[in-house]
Amino acid sequence: MALALPALLVFAGGAAAEEWRFCVGVASASHEAVITDIFPNSADSAHLEHRIEAWYRGKSGRALTFQCPRGWAERVDALNAQTAALQFNRQMGYAVSNLNAAEVTAIIGAQL
Repeated sequence: MALALPALLVFAGGAAAEEWRFCVGVASASHEAVITDIFPNSADSAHLEHRIEAWYRGKSGRALTFQCPRGWAERVDALNAQTAALQFNRQMGYAVSNLNAAEVTAIIGAQL
């Protein structure tokens, strides 16, 4: 399955403390994408991806593949990358929805 996030694969990996993050989930078959709000977190990307995937599947009954790129030291850089991911997925014809900060906090247990 091809993900609609090829540019984000470059950034995959762990994050340093106090880095700004966001995650993107994609269901290619249904042309659906979910982008989280920006959040500070230093957890391993794979850990975040699995938690969000499980939460989303439990809440909606749909399976999306999530990617959480390595974080950025500056919030504005993360916001710019998030905006680029949003634009890319819209250009691919995906219906894009959001997981807001409160939902992300509930999922990962971090202070936002």
